[in-house]
Amino acid sequence: MTHDVDPVVALRLERDDLARRLAESQDEVARLRAELASARAEQDETLSLFEGEPLAGDRLTGDGSDPRVLSIVLGATAVVAGMVVLLTVLNGKIGTPFGIAMVLVTIALAWAAARTRVVPVEVSVVRGIVYIEQGESTHRFDLRKPETRVEMVGRPGDRDWAVRFPRKGMEPFVIDASMVDAEEFVRQVREHRPEL
Repeated sequence: MTHDVDPVVALRLERDDLARRLAESQDEVARLRAELASARAEQDETLSLFEGEPLAGDRLTGDGSDPRVLSIVLGATAVVAGMVVLLTVLNGKIGTPFGIAMVLVTIALAWAAARTRVVPVEVSVVRGIVYIEQGESTHRFDLRKPETRVEMVGRPGDRDWAVRFPRKGMEPFVIDASMVDAEEFVRQVREHRPEL
């Protein structure tokens, strides 16, 4: 004896099953994206002149230049100048005008390298939350909450494009094209804020 299943009930069961599978797939995609970002960060880390500074992860500037190059060149030059100072000390000539000039040049180069150091910014969107890591500071903006304000200036690809997250009593946090792929970031943000 066969049991006839009501077609409406069968469709509802199938719909519920598909909804459950979709939710599981979305969770899996979010998990895999996070793993991929983590794997890329680990793979891209390279030797740095400055302790704790990953050389990978931040994006190139709009003109194609790498903002880290200046501080690396200045740091390397400061190391070379420091070696010259060491040789000057070993030769007993540190009190000469050349020795004093080399000490001053070494200090100036080291100071300039530290001042021009670029702190990379990592931006990701996971399950409606924008995570921003800049150096040792971390920021979170939950796009799912209506009270989280988001403003977009321009369109992706425009020179002045930016997404701003206004904060109470603080300057707004600004994300621009130097930090993210503008079109992909806007696509992810619009999943939760279609009005942007």
